[in-house]
Formats: sequence, structure tokens, C-alpha cells
Amino acid sequence: MGYLNKLKADLEYYTDTEKKIALYIISQLGNFKDCSSKSIAASLNVAQSSISKFSQKLGARGFTELKMLLIEEYTLEVNNKHKKHLHNSIEKSDSLEVIAGKLIREKHTAIEETTNNINFHNLREIIKVIHSANHIQITGIGGSALTAKDLAFKLMKIGYRVTCEIDSHVQITVAQALRHQDVQIAISYSGRKKEILVAAAAAKERGAKIIAITTLAQNQLQKLADYTLETISNEDEWRSSSISSRTAQNCITDLLFVSLLQINDLRSLALIERSRSLINKLE
Repeated sequence: MGYLNKLKADLEYYTDTEKKIALYIISQLGNFKDCSSKSIAASLNVAQSSISKFSQKLGARGFTELKMLLIEEYTLEVNNKHKKHLHNSIEKSDSLEVIAGKLIREKHTAIEETTNNINFHNLREIIKVIHSANHIQITGIGGSALTAKDLAFKLMKIGYRVTCEIDSHVQITVAQALRHQDVQIAISYSGRKKEILVAAAAAKERGAKIIAITTLAQNQLQKLADYTLETISNEDEWRSSSISSRTAQNCITDLLFVSLLQINDLRSLALIERSRSLINKLE
């Protein structure tokens, strides 16, 4: 669980009191070891119980646990920045060598932070749901459509019945025909694309399970989903044509693919080999 990322990502969804607490914590991370729930409550003129409740809302058992975890995460983040010079923006004057280095660091950070945030108990349940599905629909718009197509192709190669149409109207049409034993994997970094939300709502109404692959920040897609896999990237730091967000998405979808491949390894490998053999006949 990335408490520091979640603390920052959900700022716009907090109550006024929660936002005051969150902003104070963020501003004091460098000296957080000297803070207590009592001192924060006094500084912000809020009830001490509000600090405890906010800590629990983030997923910690109380303020003491949240404090320890945030200090650990912040220390790691600072060390990584000093070591790798992370999150540098690409400048017009940068050479190709510099751009290449920045892209590598940005993609590596997206993969590392996304992986560190995975709830593996939740992931195991998701893999079971996908594996037992009669039919799998994968949706995505724009850059997320590339991730959707990639996952669909990989799952089809190992024997799963998958539909992945890029046209939003077709996505909605397929979604409203799904059934109770079917699954929709909705991929959207923002979780706010209207096309994706309409398709997810249609699938949910039909009784299909919804698996969302989306950002850590609260969004409407998370509310519709039965399961959520969160992706973390530095996309807001510099506009990179969805490069880092797609990297984070691919981190999750590749993990899903390999996990499903592992379940039926012999059958899956046989299907892959058969596909390769048939394609070779085209040469």
C-alpha cells in the first residue's frame, strides 16, 4: 500500500478537515518523526480523534502506524531521488542521450511504484475471476486502448474468449450483452472517460464483474468496479503522450497475463506453439 501516493492522490475528495490534515502532513514529511496526533490537532485546531479517523481512512490502524509507514516511504522516495534524479522533465534543449535516460527513469519509476502498491490478496481474487469467466471484454480509449489490445491478444493466445473493440459504440454494445459469468476489464488511467463509464455501467447492470485498471486517485470507475488494480505514474509532471501511464498499465496487464499463463502452463504453451506454427505457414 502506497500511503504517500494515496495521501496526495485523493486530496480533492477529502472533507475540509481531512484536507487540512493531509496538507499539513505533506508539508511536514521532512520532520514528521517529531509530530504526534496531539500536536497536529493543536496546530490545526481540530479534534485529535479526527487525526485517528483520517489515518484509518487511508488504511492504517491508527496514527502511529501511518506515521511509521509515511516516514519509511518518504525516506525511500528522497533516497531514490538523490540516487536516480527522478521525475526530470524533458526540455527542448535535451539531447537524445538525455531524453533516453529520462524516459528510462520515468518508466522505471512507474513500474516500481505501481508494483509496490499492488494488493496481492486482491490480485489473486481477480486472477480467479478472470480465469473462471465465460467471456472477457476489455475496454479502453486512446492510449489505454493500446494496453487493452495488447492484453486481449495475449489472453487469446492462451485460450481465453476475449472481445476488445476500440470503437466506443461497439464497446457499449458488447457490454450490454454480457452475462453473469462474464467479466469486463476496463482500462482508464483517469477513470473518468465517459465512454468507459457507460460501458462499465452497462456491463454491471447485466451482472458481469467489473475489473478496473485505473489511477490511485478516487474516480467514478473505481465506484463501478467490483475489483480495482491501481496504476501510478508521473503523467501530470510532464505531458508524455501517456508514456508513463501506459507503462504502469502494462505492468499490471503483463502480471495478469503471466499469472493466467501459470495456471494452465502446459495447455497455454501448447496453444502458443500451435499459433506460432500456423503463423509460420504464412511465410
